Amino acid sequence: MTALTFVTVLLYLAATVALGARLLLHEERSPARSTALALAAAAVGTHVVVVGDTTWVEDGLNLSIFSALSLVSWITSTGLVIVSLRQRVEHLGILLWPLSAMAVALTLFAPPEATLDRELAVQIHIVISMTAYATLLAAVLQALILGALDYRLRHRRATGFVRQLPALRTMEKQLFWLVAVGFAALTVALGSGFLFFMDRLLEGMMIHKTSLSMASWLAFATLLIGHAVWGWRGQTAIRWTLVGFLALMFGYFGSKFVLELILQQ
Repeated sequence: MTALTFVTVLLYLAATVALGARLLLHEERSPARSTALALAAAAVGTHVVVVGDTTWVEDGLNLSIFSALSLVSWITSTGLVIVSLRQRVEHLGILLWPLSAMAVALTLFAPPEATLDRELAVQIHIVISMTAYATLLAAVLQALILGALDYRLRHRRATGFVRQLPALRTMEKQLFWLVAVGFAALTVALGSGFLFFMDRLLEGMMIHKTSLSMASWLAFATLLIGHAVWGWRGQTAIRWTLVGFLALMFGYFGSKFVLELILQQ
């Protein structure tokens, strides 16, 4: 499993290099688009084995911070490869695939024991929640690249990698599509959380995570309403996407970081 982990890291990095070369070099001198996608597909194929070994352990589910990061990055990378077969969204891999490589490498430091019981309700909630995190991670990466594209166009520097990206309006449409899908998944995740874990909420055990998740939900709801009613786009959309994702990240991974790595609980 350790060897497979290293192979997965190398495949993600190779996919990043192939994609980076395609974005930076002229198309006739760069690797084919299919090369980066093939390497990424191989990476998610080996990554799923690592996820199965580190997350679904014998006594239950291991969702320690490193295992959870690996699971989210695998879902996002798998979705990116699949969607890229029909749409030009593979540019997200320039940020996502190095993150996925790091997440896979960190599983080597994940504790082997289960952190949650393998109950059906828990597994349903986890699948929905991780899908929401993964989709909104793709949205925030899209927002960062969109911000770079918007900056280069405003300063009349539409050279280099900018020429290989989709049009600004196309990327904005992709951003709002990702936000809408992620928001829908987050809504279902919050609903299932209230349904399945009401006793823990009443005891105040998940107040930090729930509060920040609700703040994230409100941020994305505000963005979608603002876009539909007032036509929000550009830098406004980027800022609201970042705010919403940061709240969600601190709510889940932030609390895990403090508890597991700092307090070691």
